[in-house]
Amino acid sequence: MSGPYNLKYIHLFVTENSPGAYIVSRNGRMADRVGRADGALADELNREAAEGKYRYFWFEYTPNAAGAYSLECAWYHRYHPTDNPEHPNGVDAACQVKGCQATLAHARG
Repeated sequence: MSGPYNLKYIHLFVTENSPGAYIVSRNGRMADRVGRADGALADELNREAAEGKYRYFWFEYTPNAAGAYSLECAWYHRYHPTDNPEHPNGVDAACQVKGCQATLAHARG
């Protein structure tokens, strides 16, 4: 994971047109929100920056959308971001974090 960087400078650090996951923060010390991009990571980060709620970000590229979802889930469980009201969703895969209730619900159908 790379960062923290100031959201004003996304263009300097996010240079690949790739899926990935990110963390945004108000103060640069804690994760306030985690998210992912199934396509272009820079586009999602620019949307976050445009909202004006956060000042800093961390990110990591992934080879595909499933990898971005997996990383987003891992960071959601590790950092407990305050601005993510629910477990990440949107991919036809279960969360890979052991004991995750979202994984159990996905398995039940």
